[in-house]
Amino acid sequence: MPPMVTSDIIIELKGIDKTLGGLKVHSNLNLQIEKGKTTIIVGPSGVGKSVMLKYILGFMVPDAGEVLLEGKSLLGLSERAMKKIRTRFGVVFQGAALFDSLTVFENVALPLVEKTQKTKSEIEDQVMHYLKQMRIADDRHKMPAELSGGMQRRVALARALQLSPGIVIFDEPTTGLDPETSENIYDLFIETQERLKYTALIVSHDIPRIFRAGDFLAVLHEGAIESIIPAKGARSKAKGWLKRMLEV
Repeated sequence: MPPMVTSDIIIELKGIDKTLGGLKVHSNLNLQIEKGKTTIIVGPSGVGKSVMLKYILGFMVPDAGEVLLEGKSLLGLSERAMKKIRTRFGVVFQGAALFDSLTVFENVALPLVEKTQKTKSEIEDQVMHYLKQMRIADDRHKMPAELSGGMQRRVALARALQLSPGIVIFDEPTTGLDPETSENIYDLFIETQERLKYTALIVSHDIPRIFRAGDFLAVLHEGAIESIIPAKGARSKAKGWLKRMLEV
């Protein structure tokens, strides 16, 4: 399929092939991610949506093709170089992936403690700033097990933003949440992205509710990107797998 027409591509996957366990996961997969926009990847279960994120983060290498960040290849880099590049990304993992033994405050502060030279006071000021933005400042001393699923996602997003990433990746961010809580989380995503202007890449199965949180929909089907369409008005523009899903 032709690439998305834009002059400002920050991430690009070109001609990606990947076989895992004898099964072809991706075949000539091509995707362009526009800077400062939110792209949502949708598709059937088991088609390698999350695997795409691993290419971008350097946790998995495709068998063929290119993974580019601002036009520069991420393939063949040393682990030290990839660790430096990963500081440009914030990641909200499926299920939030908080550390059970750390409080809300400690979970959010962890990237600053591990990767910066900020003082204790500077860390406290920054963490509390984000906790207030996520409307969870009063929960700073709670443990993850004491929080609802929606609150855990707020903590995860606050943690992902601590190093001021230019790109934030969300892997199935509303899995296990009820519809009302999911809608509240989407509101938070929209509000935060509009304020901070980062590039967002969201893998989701939550069709069609997730549509309103994005600018573009990239449909992954049978190993390749089947279509890329604007998220707004997606129902009228959908084709192929996505059209069939919306008709069910």
